[in-house]
Amino acid sequence: VCSSDFSRRSSPWTVMKSEPAQRDEPEDRPGAGPSRTGAGAMKRGLELFRYVASIGAVTALLLSVATYLWALSKAFLFVEALLTASTSPDAALVKLYESVDSILIATVLLIVGYGLWELFVGDLNLPPSLTTLSFDHLKGRTAGTPLLVMAVRFLEVIVARPEPDELLAVGVSVTLIGALLFAFANWQRPH
Repeated sequence: VCSSDFSRRSSPWTVMKSEPAQRDEPEDRPGAGPSRTGAGAMKRGLELFRYVASIGAVTALLLSVATYLWALSKAFLFVEALLTASTSPDAALVKLYESVDSILIATVLLIVGYGLWELFVGDLNLPPSLTTLSFDHLKGRTAGTPLLVMAVRFLEVIVARPEPDELLAVGVSVTLIGALLFAFANWQRPH
């Protein structure tokens, strides 16, 4: 397997180089002997353990595909509601908002999947909007999307024309949770 010179990270599928042949060196020299080899193997094992994150990355990407398909089925329900004369425009609008919700959730899953892969496994050739530079960057991008989902959910409630008390309760809840998510997305740890 040929390794690329421009890759910053090694792939789990690259062929490991064979161990150098044993030299006839004195065992009393510091750093020589089995303890040096054991530490190197432990270090290599710990470095390879980062690839466990690929399970989360692939899971998020597969869930993203499933959620995009779910959004597509909701979009068909929206079109069906538009074409059905017995459906009120408000009910059709709720179906549209439900489809948009699913698209936003699928997008978050896509960002998380690509972000985990880039952070723990290796760089991908992605557009800048999907590139993840750090865990804080990933956290900020994913915390902002639930704000959009909550806004869409609030629009669904408004379209349903609830009682004023219910509308106020939902509006205050969305505002408080939204403010917390916004603070979480924009909070930077001191470096």
